[in-house]
Amino acid sequence: MNKKIGASTQKFIEISDIVGDVVFFKNGDACSLIETSSVNFFLLSQDEQNARIYGYMGLINSLSFSLQILIISRKVDMTNYINMLGERIQQVSNARVREHLTQYKSFIQELVSEGQLLDKKLYVVIPFSKLELGATAAKGGSSKNTNYVQRVTEAISSKRNLVVDQIVRMGLSARVLPREELIKLYYEIYNNETISLDFESTDIKNVIL
Repeated sequence: MNKKIGASTQKFIEISDIVGDVVFFKNGDACSLIETSSVNFFLLSQDEQNARIYGYMGLINSLSFSLQILIISRKVDMTNYINMLGERIQQVSNARVREHLTQYKSFIQELVSEGQLLDKKLYVVIPFSKLELGATAAKGGSSKNTNYVQRVTEAISSKRNLVVDQIVRMGLSARVLPREELIKLYYEIYNNETISLDFESTDIKNVIL
């Protein structure tokens, strides 16, 4: 009765390893993530809207495998960003630049006061099932098996290149997340962290109400 129950968080996480830009799961399956840009569809002209629709149709019709579209929304803490703006204003000697920064700081403060800010990012998940390599390979499917990792990486790359090409044809940007960013992304997902923007951050372009 007095025996302590201990359990590592890793026991509840399906990920076994991340090799290169491929995430491997404990059951031998894997996936890769593509980060894509977004566009305000309703601000486009009719021709541009039609081009996006036909581009999306082309993407769907080109698929011979399943994929997932993942949208992640996280709260944004602008406190550090606003404080650093204030520090930068004090350091600037050019009166015109100082005025623009002051106006920008006021704009950000007003934006924050109107409601909660969310950072939204869009990902396309390219899944891989170990059964795609056949029953024999599936039995030894593990991120510790170099040959298995190579075969999985090649199979995912083929799918991924097709999807990236179709996304670019839609007029959007697409890039494969490398290992470091995958680790950061999964850490934030499991810890449900709030983003804190600093003065050098480029994430401000993703912040919306």
